[in-house]
Amino acid sequence: AAEESVNVFYHYTYEGSVDIDAVSDPAIKSSILAQINHFGQTPRQLFLKPHGKRRCKWKLPVRMLQHCNHLIPHEVHKAAFPITQIVTFYEKILVVGINNLLEPLSYSTYIAWGYPDRSLRFISYDQGRLLSTHENLHGGNQLWCAGVSHDGQVLVTGGDDGIVSVWQIVRDGNHGQRQLQLKKTLCAHTAKITCLFVSQPYTLIVSGSEDCTVLLWDLNGLLFVKQLPEFPAPVSAVYVNDLTGEIVTAAGILLAVWSINGDCLAVVNTSQLPSDLIMSLTGSVFSDWLEANWFISGHQSGAIKVWRMVYFSDEMKASSEASGKSVSSNRIMEGNLELGVKSAEYRLMLYKVLKAHKDPVLALHLTSDLKQLLSGDSGGNLLSWTLPDESVRSSSNQHREG
Repeated sequence: AAEESVNVFYHYTYEGSVDIDAVSDPAIKSSILAQINHFGQTPRQLFLKPHGKRRCKWKLPVRMLQHCNHLIPHEVHKAAFPITQIVTFYEKILVVGINNLLEPLSYSTYIAWGYPDRSLRFISYDQGRLLSTHENLHGGNQLWCAGVSHDGQVLVTGGDDGIVSVWQIVRDGNHGQRQLQLKKTLCAHTAKITCLFVSQPYTLIVSGSEDCTVLLWDLNGLLFVKQLPEFPAPVSAVYVNDLTGEIVTAAGILLAVWSINGDCLAVVNTSQLPSDLIMSLTGSVFSDWLEANWFISGHQSGAIKVWRMVYFSDEMKASSEASGKSVSSNRIMEGNLELGVKSAEYRLMLYKVLKAHKDPVLALHLTSDLKQLLSGDSGGNLLSWTLPDESVRSSSNQHREG
């Protein structure tokens, strides 16, 4: 049965396939022994009957973003505040507002700042109970943003003083109180910090500033790593794909993707309207073997744009130039010029514009199973974008037929 299925190993590895003592040539004999020693010995037969069939049928997950033309929005919740962060935890959808950040791992606590006394506070999510207050974290300057590591042990804060501060979170198990121990202050920005992202898998801190710069810091050594090319506008959002290490930045209407080493992979102007600023970012953390990476941007106009990053070979570049530049190509070229990048290796192709929000989209979250896209806006509207079964089935069939 193994031979019929072409499921066999190297023939010298099978017991009794060759009589070593009968080989007279010493060179051939030594080479056969070397191959047997290298490949090991394969048992002649392990089972006397075929394996039983699997009871469950494994199906490849539907790539929601690939079929995003069929996405349907559903209103999930109407909050009394602008939604700036969305987290799914088991069956729950958790949201917080401006100057708030949910704390991993249990997400039972959120971090709040922006108070008149310049303090930072830890508050229980369900009861709204104050757990601890921390003052003068930035020497009397106001905090503007914060980020936290995946294990909830490290807090990073950014203030209007242009300083990025890294804190160790020490918990009191009995009362839920927190203590913050300063690990280091990172100084390089010249204006207030507007956004932060902490990637523990890649030991990276990414900070964006009103000074139009994005800086990369080593999370373990707390050292400066690299500055990305200066942007044409203040940086509004940063995101790191924890699977691939790709860094995504938003400045004005400019969307750019960078390698973990800070090399520009792709850049594009996302809109013809300078006022349609990028307010939020997310990406697909699924498999690094997929043929393309997906990114999603939320905009001031309420639009949600789905982008597909594809490799752009020299042949494709020549073909594009020969056929004439499209609007998308012009936007890509404009983005390259604004960042001083001659020619990026990849292209960000606009795949779909999702329209349902009337207010600026401040938060995006793609569930790990890729079955749901959640979006929140400044009006407190939380929407869920999903695929109807029928449209998925038909589009999948069309994809297979094509």
